[in-house]
Amino acid sequence: MGGDPVSALSQAARALPAFALSRALAPDLSPLPLSVGVTCACGVWAAWAWRAARAGNYRRGEEHGSSRWATAGEISRFADQSDPRQNIILTRRCSLAMSRQDHDRRFERTRNVLVIGGPGSGKSRGFVEPNLMQMNASYFVTDPKGTVAVHVRGLLEDGGYEVRVFDTIDPSRSDRYNPISYLRSESDIIRFADCLVLNTTDPKARSNDPFWEAAEKLLYTALVAYLVYHCPERDRTIPGMLTLLGLAEARDDDESFRSPLDLLFDEIETGMRCISAPTAPGGDPRAYDEGGGVRWVRVSDPRSPEEDFALGRYRAFRTAAGKTLKSIIVSCNARLAPLAVEEARRLLSADDLSIDRMGERGERRALFAVMSDTNRTYSFLHAVLMWQALDLLCDRALSEHGGSLPTPVSFILDEFANIGRMPDVEKSMAVVRSRNISISPVLQSVAQLKGAYGDDAQTIVDCCDTVLFLGGKSTETNKEIAESVGKETVTAVSESDTRGASPGWSSSRQASERDLIQAAEVGRLDRRKAIVLIAGADPFLDEKYDKTMHPSYRRMVELGREAE
Repeated sequence: MGGDPVSALSQAARALPAFALSRALAPDLSPLPLSVGVTCACGVWAAWAWRAARAGNYRRGEEHGSSRWATAGEISRFADQSDPRQNIILTRRCSLAMSRQDHDRRFERTRNVLVIGGPGSGKSRGFVEPNLMQMNASYFVTDPKGTVAVHVRGLLEDGGYEVRVFDTIDPSRSDRYNPISYLRSESDIIRFADCLVLNTTDPKARSNDPFWEAAEKLLYTALVAYLVYHCPERDRTIPGMLTLLGLAEARDDDESFRSPLDLLFDEIETGMRCISAPTAPGGDPRAYDEGGGVRWVRVSDPRSPEEDFALGRYRAFRTAAGKTLKSIIVSCNARLAPLAVEEARRLLSADDLSIDRMGERGERRALFAVMSDTNRTYSFLHAVLMWQALDLLCDRALSEHGGSLPTPVSFILDEFANIGRMPDVEKSMAVVRSRNISISPVLQSVAQLKGAYGDDAQTIVDCCDTVLFLGGKSTETNKEIAESVGKETVTAVSESDTRGASPGWSSSRQASERDLIQAAEVGRLDRRKAIVLIAGADPFLDEKYDKTMHPSYRRMVELGREAE
């Protein structure tokens, strides 16, 4: 038995046919064995042919759709099981982890949540307030009625939060906001002017001629740049901008007329200032035209429009004819008229909000933007505030924190579509995840979002990995929810009963498709129920969360009573 086993195996294989013949295993060609063999061969061939004829890609029970409702166990994997406080609350049994220590990509999603619900569907009670009670981030909250701030302020302050309220319903109770104090670069100034004009222009009255809006932007940019680069800090306010605007003047019949504002910008270009000369008889210290009693003194080095941003913008504005300039100035004054009232001037005279501190290490801050849901006079200020806070925090995350804020910041934007339009918000929503920022737009319907943002509305929806639908009667929204939930395969039974001379009855079954929940059924959804759509997961139908379920609810009520 010695030797190479591989060689022995090879020799055995070669000897096998001779061995078989020597043992009388040769083919038997007699009729019976031959017929049996042919029959077996034909049977094998027939089985193969039948299988080949029915070959295909079969998904039994999923021919027309495979959607189904997720179970509570399946959906629970998206939550942080170790610390419920580190979750975004969606429904009674569904939450989304703020961050995952295991970084399991199967269950890791962006924190952007789109909340849709008609009036009275529980957007504040079931989503906004419960997530503020979590106290797991710094918060920027739009509060259309001012009730959310009243309910949760005491709890947040008790939890170590610094709470600020920007209130345009009752400015006497509001902290002050100065948007100009946060402008640092030329691009900041340009974007501020864009946002201001965008949110003070009625979309229905918007002209097809962009000249007038562009001309106004030039003037606003010049005025704000003058404040930022040439005025002391105390003057860098919206009231300061209104003061400069009040110096602007143009005359139809005198192209050479120089207004007080012209002289301010001339001073930048020449480096010379016109001052009163007390020794000159008859001098008028207020005179800006030629005459006695004034003299010119050098106050700085001359600068060209290319060297000075404010001067360059103003010179571009001044290229228009006198009549056109007059129309532009009148339009600017009309646009900013709501800011000229005393309570608005006080509200914008300084800054108490410190929005640049949100997201800093160790900072726990909450900012409530309280606005009227019936009077939109000052809604544009909230749009500017939202845009500036988001833009500033994204920039600070990159420039000062290596790309991500140390403390998460959550924007919970109730009545998102009715506040105003944030420039490039769809682009910001696509990148905020990496900045440790989340945005949760709260809407009454998708149509509402499309009305405010047009073609960009779909991009905003697509940037939200999670949709929480709380119910509503919008037909368009209900159709979109039904389509997002998907279709299932059902068995359709057809029966036929024939009567007469030749009676008969037949029945057949076939697979058919059906929406897992039809649009009409979405519209009839139980007011206690909500639908959660998480990217890459089956839809989940669950009971709505109610703030009374939260462990901090009792404490919140106690602190609210103490505040009274």
